[in-house]
Amino acid sequence: MARPRKPIEAGRRDRLMRQARAHFVRCGYTGASLSEILSAAEFPRSSFYYFFGGKAALFEAAFSDGLARLAERVRVPDVDSLDAESFWPSILAFLDDLEEAGADQDISTIPRLFHMPDAPECAARVDFGRAARQWCERAVRTGRALGVLDREIPVSLHVELVWSIAIALDRWMASQAAGSVDGRGLSRILMTRVLGAPSS
Repeated sequence: MARPRKPIEAGRRDRLMRQARAHFVRCGYTGASLSEILSAAEFPRSSFYYFFGGKAALFEAAFSDGLARLAERVRVPDVDSLDAESFWPSILAFLDDLEEAGADQDISTIPRLFHMPDAPECAARVDFGRAARQWCERAVRTGRALGVLDREIPVSLHVELVWSIAIALDRWMASQAAGSVDGRGLSRILMTRVLGAPSS
C-alpha cells in the first residue's frame, strides 16, 4: 500500500506560491520558467513534480492560493441581506477593501493572473469568474428590488452592463503599474455615473 503524501511545509509552500505568482505575472504563462521559479523559491525539482506534476498545476495552485489570501483580506457583502440604507455603503466599502488589499504586491497579482491572456483555462479561474458574475447579478437584482438601482433598464441588460464594467475596470487596473492609478476614486466615479451610487 502506498504511503500518503506528507504535506509541504507551510513556509516552503508559501514561498513557492508567491514566487510563482510573481514570475507568471512578470513573464506570462508561456514565458514562465519552472527552473527560475523553483530556484527563486528554493524548492526541489523532485518535490515539485511529486506535488504538482507540471506548470499548469502550479499556476492553478498559485492562483487558488492567491484567492484564499484575498478572501482573508476582503469580506464580500452578502447582497441578499442588504436593505436600502446598507446597500451602497456595503458595496462601496467592499470596493474600498479590494483597493486596500490590492496595495499588497502579492495580492495585486491575482487580477493580473485572472486576466492573463495566455493562462491555462484552469478550474480555479473558471469558478472564480462564474462566482463573481453570479454575485454581480445578485447585487443588481437586489439593488433593483430595493429601489436603489434604476429599474427602467431591462434586468438582463443591467446585469450585462454591470459585469462588463467590472471586468473592464478590473482588467484595465491590473494592466497599470502598481500605485499609478487611484482605483478607489475611479471605482466610485463609475459607480456614481453609471450605476447611480450616491456621490458622497
